Amino acid sequence: MLELVVFDVDGLMLDTESVWKEAFDQAGNKYGIQNMGSTLFLKLIGKSGRDEKEVLDRYLSQDIQELVIKEWERIGYGMLEKEVPVKPGLNEILDFLDAYHIKKAVATTTRRELTEERLKRVGVYDRFDYVLCGDEVINRKPDPEIYLSVLKKMDTDARNALVLEDSVVGVEAAYRAGIDCIQVPDIIAPTDVQKKQTIYTAKDLMEARDYIEKNMVQSIG
Repeated sequence: MLELVVFDVDGLMLDTESVWKEAFDQAGNKYGIQNMGSTLFLKLIGKSGRDEKEVLDRYLSQDIQELVIKEWERIGYGMLEKEVPVKPGLNEILDFLDAYHIKKAVATTTRRELTEERLKRVGVYDRFDYVLCGDEVINRKPDPEIYLSVLKKMDTDARNALVLEDSVVGVEAAYRAGIDCIQVPDIIAPTDVQKKQTIYTAKDLMEARDYIEKNMVQSIG
């Protein structure tokens, strides 16, 4: 019986990845490097700080790298200060889970300060029973720590939980935690590995909601 749905944030609930992709393009253009959003940025998605640095070192010299990253962050944060875009179907799936009295949690690698600020700005922070952020765990996804910690906090068996994820590392983290996962891909399409690690691939949150309603919950009496 489904008791808990755990949401990722960036790329799943919030359309922040497209913002950072656009910011990367603009930053690269400023320094004469074209299409960085469609090439280098895709290699950085889901990477930890150390792995991210290794990728950057392979593609950019140190002097250009520092300039590009500084400009990327300036542009990206500036865009998100103006607007935090919400993924289609977010409020609908939250309403649906509320109707079935299914608990909702957040598990994100983004730090607490940014997560709270953005979720509050789009009006959904208080809709979750528990929020766990990247600066509150030791190991980042794909390590299962963050999902196992949510299960423990919510006193829920993995068999009665579901994860909604967009990224490769998030899917792997849920899989390693032993929790069923629906992937809602964002910028990067799923591979055969993700398809084997998930119970369903949905094109958006509305389709994820429909799958849950059809396959994972009992009719409201």
